[in-house]
Amino acid sequence: MIRRRTRATPPATIGISAKTGCVVGERTERAASRLGVWVSETCTTVLGRVVCLVIVGGGAIGCGGAGDGDPLPPPPFPIRVPEGFAAEIFVEGLELPTSLTFPPDGSNRLFVNELQTGRIRVVVDGTLLPDPFAEVETNTTGNFPVQGENGLLGIAFDPDYTVNRHVYVTHAVRTDSGTFGRVVRLTDVDGRGEDPTVLLDGIPAAVGHQIESLTPGPDGMLYVSVGDAFVEERVQDPASSLGKILRVARDGTIPGDNPFPGSYTYALGFRNAFDLAFAPDGRLWATDNGPERDDELNEIVAGGNFGWPDRLGATAEPEFVSPRHVWSRIVAPAGMLFYRGTQFPSRYRDKLFLVLFGFTFTQGPSELSKRIQAVDVTTDPPQFEDFAVYDFLGLGNPLDIAEGPGGSLYLSDIFQGRIFRIWYTG
Repeated sequence: MIRRRTRATPPATIGISAKTGCVVGERTERAASRLGVWVSETCTTVLGRVVCLVIVGGGAIGCGGAGDGDPLPPPPFPIRVPEGFAAEIFVEGLELPTSLTFPPDGSNRLFVNELQTGRIRVVVDGTLLPDPFAEVETNTTGNFPVQGENGLLGIAFDPDYTVNRHVYVTHAVRTDSGTFGRVVRLTDVDGRGEDPTVLLDGIPAAVGHQIESLTPGPDGMLYVSVGDAFVEERVQDPASSLGKILRVARDGTIPGDNPFPGSYTYALGFRNAFDLAFAPDGRLWATDNGPERDDELNEIVAGGNFGWPDRLGATAEPEFVSPRHVWSRIVAPAGMLFYRGTQFPSRYRDKLFLVLFGFTFTQGPSELSKRIQAVDVTTDPPQFEDFAVYDFLGLGNPLDIAEGPGGSLYLSDIFQGRIFRIWYTG
């Protein structure tokens, strides 16, 4: 689902900081890290005051402090949130983090997938545990995303996790005979993912447009999103897994009441549906990424045909299901969830929180993407409002979102290797 654009040239640093130890210099370096940019600085003393010229992300700013290092106000955190909310770096040091989620046991363990390493990392109270929960096979290393986006993607807990301890993941593994997607079930045994059981295998994948995410439904089934692997001619075939939302029993069998008998296919006609989520009323929603336009937000119906590759965007033709929303310009919709917590003000409860990933390797903020939007899907058309907007000056793309047991939201950034936390301060 990654959008590619020519990578901007990193700004040249003008001299490296002399590390004079002045408070201004240290503060500048910390602030630049928060902004996700390159920084260099040159400090001198003028009339008893420390004055610094700082090169931040290719632009020079001046800063100064009293000779005794009196503190200056810190810069605002570079994720803009509504009044009454706050954002922070929750944890960093992850390698290409993708999906993240908390178990339904009320614990504060945050599970985070790393794309290429295949590790499922665990974060407790902002501390990244040294040992992963599990490692799955990917055979993918380096040069992301130029050489592809394969690896560990989706993660979900069984609705009966507190009893059976089951955890499900989706991943694409490179083999000598090609790249294929899998759905794997793990069992949580004393904090380690044991007894890996492959439920689905052999789902064709390209360097992108592969198996993506999964979520359990209120009916106890697993719903899995799969891209078209750039094999468009197979998307309209219900017997193929490409370009589909699949419905899978938790033992890996085909449910007898699926809309296409003998097939995992639940809905078809998708190009690259990255994520999916059930609303409180039981309706299933999913995003789809268009080629150079017409990204979509879809309400999924059993047996529905959402058009690709025959149709793109809105349609009035009765044989196709028209999207509930279409972006005419690329935003790359990614992770999504319906907020069920009580920490946020009541107007946010049951809203869809949707991550707009944006273009890859673009520097700085985006006019349309690199943000979380809160969406009211009960209206026709759905109503969108910005909730959290990136102001980072350097690289950064938000990817997935999770709700913690206390009602805070957690956001992964695949390029910064960070998880951010957003909470309501009241």
